[in-house]
Formats: sequence, C-alpha cells, structure tokens
Amino acid sequence: MLDELYRLIKSNESKGDFNYAEVTENMLSEAEKELGLKIPKGYAWFIRKFGHGGIGGIEVIGVGKNGTLMFVKETLKYRTYGLPDELIVIENCDEWVYCINSVDGKIVLWSKGDTNYTKAYDSFEVYLKDRINDMLENM
Repeated sequence: MLDELYRLIKSNESKGDFNYAEVTENMLSEAEKELGLKIPKGYAWFIRKFGHGGIGGIEVIGVGKNGTLMFVKETLKYRTYGLPDELIVIENCDEWVYCINSVDGKIVLWSKGDTNYTKAYDSFEVYLKDRINDMLENM
C-alpha cells in the first residue's frame, strides 16, 4: 500500500507541495518521548519521505524544513483543548482535526472540547489515498 501511495503522490505533486524536510530517526524518537506515545508506521513513513505538505489543498502536518516538529507542536496545542493523549494531529480542517490514533493507527476526526472522536479511516495510508483522490476529482 505504501508503494501505491508513493506512486500516487509522485505522479500528482506539483513543485512546492511537499517540503522534503530531512527527518532522522532521532527526531522521531524525540517526538515520541515528548508526546508519550509511539508514532504509527504509515505516518512515520510519510514524515520521512515527504516531511510536510500535500496535494490540492490537503496539508498533512509533519516536519518543517528547518526541522521543527510541527505535528508535535499542534498535538500539544490541541491537548490544551482536551485532545485525548493517544491522538496525534495530522491535518487541521478548522472546525475539526484529523488525528492518527497511536494505539491502533486509525484516523479519527476530533473537535475542540469533544470528549469522544469519530473514526474516519482504518489507516494513514487509506486516509491519505482517499483525501488525495478526492482532491484530484475536484480539481
């Protein structure tokens, strides 16, 4: 699935869609320590390959070109609004955020102040493929 997702991204990206930040294993380990969780495999793959960005208006939060762990900052910010500790913020859609559940790797929707969240996708790969395909259909 990751190979298929990689081909989909590479065949549809435009210059500047992704920042291709250099991400080390040490950076990911520090992020896991700071958040107190394990980063799911598919999301870690995306961060290593693409850094931060997306296609057609999708902006998957990752790592800044300067090495800033943007997903850590966003997750910690949303925790002050009640975001459950097992979630990592991966996309901000204003009224809600897409998050990856560090326990089972599922993608969920969460809104400020909610005590629960809604399952949206079974995995990061399914989420990103679906979001990109939706954007491509609407372009």
